[in-house]
Amino acid sequence: MPKMFKSLFGLLLCGLMGIGALSAEKASTNQVATVAKDLFQEGLVPRLRIEIPPDSMKVLRAYRQNHEWPRPVREDVLVTIREGKLVYTNVAVHLKGSYSFRPINDKPGLTLHFDKYAEGQRFHGLTKINLNNSVQDSSYLCEAIGRELFNAAGVPAPRGGHAMVEINGRDVGLYVILEGWNKDFLKRHFGSAKGNLYDGGSGGDITSEKLEVDCGANPEDRSDLAKLIEACRERDIPKRAARLEQLLDMDKFISFMALETLLIHWDGYSMGPNNFRLFHDVSRDKMVFMPGGMDQLFGANRNINLEITPHVKGLVARSVMATPDGRRRYRERLENIFTNQFTIRNLVGRVDEMCAQIRPALARDTQLQAEFDDATRSLKSHIQMRVMNVRQQLRAQQREQPVTFDKDQSFYPSGWEFKAGQQHPANGQKVTEGGHNLIRIASNDAGSVGAWRTQVWLDAGVYQFTGLGRTTGMKNPPTKDTGVILRISGERSTQGMSTAATWTPLSYEFTVSGLESVELICEYRGDQGYGSFDLGSLKLVRKSGVPTSGANLLKQVVPAK
Repeated sequence: MPKMFKSLFGLLLCGLMGIGALSAEKASTNQVATVAKDLFQEGLVPRLRIEIPPDSMKVLRAYRQNHEWPRPVREDVLVTIREGKLVYTNVAVHLKGSYSFRPINDKPGLTLHFDKYAEGQRFHGLTKINLNNSVQDSSYLCEAIGRELFNAAGVPAPRGGHAMVEINGRDVGLYVILEGWNKDFLKRHFGSAKGNLYDGGSGGDITSEKLEVDCGANPEDRSDLAKLIEACRERDIPKRAARLEQLLDMDKFISFMALETLLIHWDGYSMGPNNFRLFHDVSRDKMVFMPGGMDQLFGANRNINLEITPHVKGLVARSVMATPDGRRRYRERLENIFTNQFTIRNLVGRVDEMCAQIRPALARDTQLQAEFDDATRSLKSHIQMRVMNVRQQLRAQQREQPVTFDKDQSFYPSGWEFKAGQQHPANGQKVTEGGHNLIRIASNDAGSVGAWRTQVWLDAGVYQFTGLGRTTGMKNPPTKDTGVILRISGERSTQGMSTAATWTPLSYEFTVSGLESVELICEYRGDQGYGSFDLGSLKLVRKSGVPTSGANLLKQVVPAK
């Protein structure tokens, strides 16, 4: 077993993880800290047979969800689950997932409550689990590995394992088992479970009015959240740092940010903000961030070269990184985790261990086994590339200097390179028209995306990226998500996008908290047609240096209208 994971398991054996017998009986008090060792440490892959009565199937067939819709009410139905000779009755089940949602007749994601209607009933010592269909991770390993790394770094995260699942006799294949977010989980990690557990799993920052409370003794009292928001918005940098240190478990949060970056957890809190939980540990009066939704790690469907000081969007992440001490601690923690845990030997070794545990369970399905083997080979390749990329960045940052602006505080970036979208790629061209040099993106397919990109090193300050863009030959009516836009890597908003056929000024304003590499992007999205940018007009303007109050650093990062 790789050294990092030996130390990880040793730590977790001391309290974070443990053993649970194959029993539907209620766990005794002395078992709470040692639950489900067989699932999450020893690699048990149980076969679960879920029996859903006809009336319950009717309810589940009627449930629909789309990641662009508000989440509908999730109605529980009662099912029976068989695991070998064990029988779990009156288990409450509902469908889960947003982008990953699949209907009950497909490969659905499921949330299971074992004790909601059967007091004392537990599954390997757990009262709640999620069965993830892993439609965005064909290796089925990202969740489990990511959660082990967070736990090893002292950031509590529900653990991940695997199971084979049948629904009414239909084999639906391999699933990821995730430990549920509930009071049992909180009791295993904190001195008290009475504080509010806020759910950021479906998008939105801590300022969102839609942020739900999963559990807590006083869910209507959000004064803990209000205090943290107020501290983040403190304009005096030293005062803000002191308030955050008082209210936030800063040590855990810095580890949380560093791992989100190393793992390229682009859909997490720091770069989302999305897929997180925030818990008020009343025993210490500290707010603690915890990760979720880790099915797309190590650059899956994303740039493997994510900067180690990325553009962060979560309010707390921006506030911490805007303080000199916060940035220093983040950098030190990232290097420490990278050196001691984030190595090819440790990570690839753990992938191989998990594969050896899972592969026998796939023996009945040779096609699934072949797909799994291909996906795990790809994951190991991504891990190796990410580790080498981070190593290169750490070395490069020791040499890099920020760009120099002219007397008008302007800089004209060069070194533009074209990159196409993965699913519907477009083509990039450099052309000359009327004496002007253009960078152009040509699309011939529905939903095509392409962009010209370049990297610049910038010091702390407020910047504006400007230039002229236009669209031509768009055969379909434009929508709000088509056209040309200027942005930086990490920004997903389409605000400021233009479909004008004449040369139109485009602008994007952003802030930098300290020396970091920023990727400037000229992008076109459209079914058919061309997006063009006047190369000579592309300019970066430094609007101000380091803000003395910190107010500008907390400004919402959106393109100028």
